[in-house]
Amino acid sequence: MAGLVAALLDRLRRMQPVLGDSTLAVACIAVTLVIAPQVRLPGSVPFDLVGVLLTLGCYLPLALRRKAPVAVLVVTCVSLEVYLLAGYVPTLNLFGPLLALYSVAAQRPAFVTGVSATAAAVPIFTSAIAADLSLELALGQAIVAPGVAWMFGNNTRNLAVLTRRLRAEQAQRARQAIGEERLRIARELHDVVAHHMSVISVQAGLADYVLSTDPSTARGAVKTIAETSHQALDEMRHMLALLRLGADGETPEPLPGLRRLDDLVQQTAAAGVEVDVIVTGAERELSGAVDGCVFRVIQESLTNVIKHASPAQAQVRLEYRPDALVVRILDNGRRRTPSAAAGAAPGGHGILGMRERAQVYGGTLTAGRRPEGGFEVVLTLPTRPGASD
Repeated sequence: MAGLVAALLDRLRRMQPVLGDSTLAVACIAVTLVIAPQVRLPGSVPFDLVGVLLTLGCYLPLALRRKAPVAVLVVTCVSLEVYLLAGYVPTLNLFGPLLALYSVAAQRPAFVTGVSATAAAVPIFTSAIAADLSLELALGQAIVAPGVAWMFGNNTRNLAVLTRRLRAEQAQRARQAIGEERLRIARELHDVVAHHMSVISVQAGLADYVLSTDPSTARGAVKTIAETSHQALDEMRHMLALLRLGADGETPEPLPGLRRLDDLVQQTAAAGVEVDVIVTGAERELSGAVDGCVFRVIQESLTNVIKHASPAQAQVRLEYRPDALVVRILDNGRRRTPSAAAGAAPGGHGILGMRERAQVYGGTLTAGRRPEGGFEVVLTLPTRPGASD
């Protein structure tokens, strides 16, 4: 039953243009049939049944003007020409071919429209002659009337083309925005999962190794696993809150930033990588988005050290310049595999994700081996004092 109703509604929606055009045609016929019998010119033929039929031929085809505009134009022009040659008084019948010409101009290319305008000019010229207008006025009417109909139709066609183009561009922008949002969510998931799971993996291995020989160290490793897993869950909840923000209006906690740097250093140390933080320049508060970008890059870089160079020592250098923040994350470890020199495991997206983050905020990121050994990641972000999201 629901399917039948939906089919009927769809059919009615498709029939709406035809119903509207049919109503227009009937209204034109009614007005013309009222006026035509009352108009008399010397030598004109009285309005009779044949005149009524030819009038119907001038207007009834307009019901199909959207589906077959050229055919409708031909029928209306022929009907009007025969009507005039038969000696009937020209009244409102000429609006049939003009409306048909408008439909052709609104739906067909320029060449077809030009030929159609020429065809419509013939009965318009005949109508002016039948109304005893001078040759100059008749020619003017034959040029101006089709020209006005063509102009309005062409403007409608151009507007339709522009509307379709704008809709296509909007759809393309929507697809691009969805892709960018999916990429951003993927980066966030990668940063959260990769770091915390790396710490948990290292600590789990340590706990298993010393479980029977050093219970206190094993308990410390288990405690670190519990704390790290809780932090991972908190960040995952935060991400889900951001995704639900448009639906329930909740205000989530701010994104992780440099205020969490001390916790990150402690987690990294627990995984076997000692980290020194060095700050130079006038330290200042960053906007939330930039602050989160800096934290994620540091987090990903230290995660790579844990995964590919531990045990090692690392440094995080924050250099506050007047118009930029330069962050250097370097270590003295040796990469275990050639692929790790790129900052990620085979098939990983660590360096690529960090570089994309930097580009979003107008910054740059470079990564590579240091001449004296180890690996270095350099992030440069333009900043403005007091900038906000």
